[in-house]
Amino acid sequence: MRAVDVACDESGFVGGSLFGGARAFAHASLHLDPADAAALTDEVRRRTGAGGEELKASRLNRSWAQPVAAWLCAPDGPLDGRVVVHLTDTRLFGLARLAQVVLADSIPDGWWSAREEPETWDHALRLHAVLAELPASVEQEFLLAARDLLWIRRRRRLATTIESWAEVVGAVADQVPEADRRRYVAGWASADAVRRAHEYVAVPPASPLSEPLLPALRWAVHHWSAFGDVNVVHDEQSVLTKARVAAIADELASTHPGRRMAGFSRVDSRDDARVQVADLVAGVVRRALEDQLSGGRDTPPVPVSHLVAEDSLVLSPLPGGHRSSR
Repeated sequence: MRAVDVACDESGFVGGSLFGGARAFAHASLHLDPADAAALTDEVRRRTGAGGEELKASRLNRSWAQPVAAWLCAPDGPLDGRVVVHLTDTRLFGLARLAQVVLADSIPDGWWSAREEPETWDHALRLHAVLAELPASVEQEFLLAARDLLWIRRRRRLATTIESWAEVVGAVADQVPEADRRRYVAGWASADAVRRAHEYVAVPPASPLSEPLLPALRWAVHHWSAFGDVNVVHDEQSVLTKARVAAIADELASTHPGRRMAGFSRVDSRDDARVQVADLVAGVVRRALEDQLSGGRDTPPVPVSHLVAEDSLVLSPLPGGHRSSR
């Protein structure tokens, strides 16, 4: 069986720093002939007046370019059946990762989905609801402490970070008015939770938990493997090391007998029109999620829900059309 060539790019890369800035992360994967992709990028340039400039999704997200974005992403448009976008609400993603660290006895590798263990995903949704009822400054204090706990950098942090985490959780729990919810929040820094946090910092997983790109790529590889072995061409990202990509490839082979990752190459999006198209679509879909979360757009949204993967890590579907099954 011939390999399926899949081009990928993302929008909203967080670099491990969850809970800050934009909440939306989008990873687009598509199967498109290089000549068709080049023709599409030429047409987008023509319709937006981009000329020889590098095409970026920010151009399509301007109000005057909305008709072009709607044409590119339309249910019956040029990408119909050729592209799918995995979306992540980074706040829910981060809270689920936090639950996997401090409430579960086994820590997954970073390419696992944050939704893979239903119990930890439920914890994330519950904690999200509790935090949303607190003053914004209190919620932000909790989220920043969670970010610092999860984000393991090359230079190890001092162990006092975990004690600081416990202090923040205690202070936030004290501001929760309802007793059961107050105890629930306090449990995120119980003695067992602190023990698990120390174990996580001492022996972190090989693939970092704070990178939504890794499970999104794994999802894309699994999705396109239904059509054959997968040959991935991806925009350059430092998080996509050979070892982490190899782990995703090994997991595909073990869970889908007879399927494999036939290849993986990194390119600059400016050098591959397919990756350029993936970048444009990811940016448009990410903007749609950001607008939905913030209510930040006055004009009607571009209909993109038909492009969004059903396993996306979001609370509710985006407006417009059906969700993609391919």
